[in-house]
Amino acid sequence: MGFLDVYEATPDAKKAGVLFAALARDLLGVTAELRARRPILQAPGGVVLVTRFRDVEEVLSRNLIFTVRPYQPKMDPSVGPFMLARDGTVFNQRDKGILRALIQQTDMAGVRAKVTDLARRAVARGASDDGRLDLVPQVTRLVPVWLTGAYFGFPGPDEASMLAWSRATQHDMFRNPTNDPDVHARNLAAGAEMKEYLTAFLADRARQILVDPGLDDVVSRMLRLVTPDSIGFDFERIMTNTMGLLVGGIETTSAAIVQAIDQLLDRPVALAGALAAAKSGDTALFDAHFWEALRFNPMNPFVGRLAVADYTVAAGTDRAATIRSGSLVLASNGSAMHDEAEIAAPDAFRTDRPAYHYMHFGYGNHLCLGDQVSLQQAPEIARQILLAGFTVRAPGAQGRIDTRGGPFPESFTLLRAA
Repeated sequence: MGFLDVYEATPDAKKAGVLFAALARDLLGVTAELRARRPILQAPGGVVLVTRFRDVEEVLSRNLIFTVRPYQPKMDPSVGPFMLARDGTVFNQRDKGILRALIQQTDMAGVRAKVTDLARRAVARGASDDGRLDLVPQVTRLVPVWLTGAYFGFPGPDEASMLAWSRATQHDMFRNPTNDPDVHARNLAAGAEMKEYLTAFLADRARQILVDPGLDDVVSRMLRLVTPDSIGFDFERIMTNTMGLLVGGIETTSAAIVQAIDQLLDRPVALAGALAAAKSGDTALFDAHFWEALRFNPMNPFVGRLAVADYTVAAGTDRAATIRSGSLVLASNGSAMHDEAEIAAPDAFRTDRPAYHYMHFGYGNHLCLGDQVSLQQAPEIARQILLAGFTVRAPGAQGRIDTRGGPFPESFTLLRAA
């Protein structure tokens, strides 16, 4: 009996719960069945799951219809009005344009080199004398925090604060579908603490850049901008966007690294290919192994949107479906990356896929702002872990990703190969 047979036999009031439980248990299996039998699943209660590659692209391209509005109540009280929770506003046009200009493509070689150094330091510091390494607390969260200081220019008061702020904001903003009030409260507290720290830090950094023209990071570049009052990119906008550099960059990066390595360890041939590429210094080939591995367990397999108008997805096809205003739409990029109508041999591990077949950073107007940094940072951290010899799972549960019942990987222990 397939998923849809069970789903159809379930009372309407319980259908959404059955759907989410099945997806959590077997994402690729359930979405494969849906792509074949019901590519656009409309569940009772206004939940819509979109599974085909072209349809996911369509939903994420229509950002004024399928909006990010639900994020506002969680983002605004914490970090202030932010581009990630806005569509078709000055925050998107102005703030995103400015940040895109400041995170320069020409910086990326230097970012990669910096990540190499930071990752080596983290691995060396975290590895135990008996050759064990718990990736999450000792490397995959720590290096992105260090890079947030070294490249973005937001070092924070200490590692513990940065990790706590990142986790609290990311959890509520993106991984709190039941609106747990305790999770929300931690997010608000993190935002207040960040604002208190940044009020003094940014003022001090503004003074520093006046006397040190060589001080060059993203925050310093923001502070050096001279814009007329009519543009509206003032101190509050700089503070909000500085907080945003931390919010989206730690937990997603950490999850991507451990989930990609986990998939490589399940595929000895792919792991051997990744190791050979890592040792030869062929970073492009190693990165291809990394992103392909992540395709089998992406760090975020769904992108949530709120429909604010009726709209027919896949119009003119036999799967066309009209999504009603008020629906919560889950565009499954995880499913899209396995759509046999678009992806050649989707069940095979291949390193020759075109970049546009990967939706790890979303798609459309809300494509991840830090995608260029992530393209360097995530695979390079993984590369340094493997180069250090950590290619064997620890025995038992320790050698498997452990979320400890939460939304993020918390532990994943590897052993150094003999």
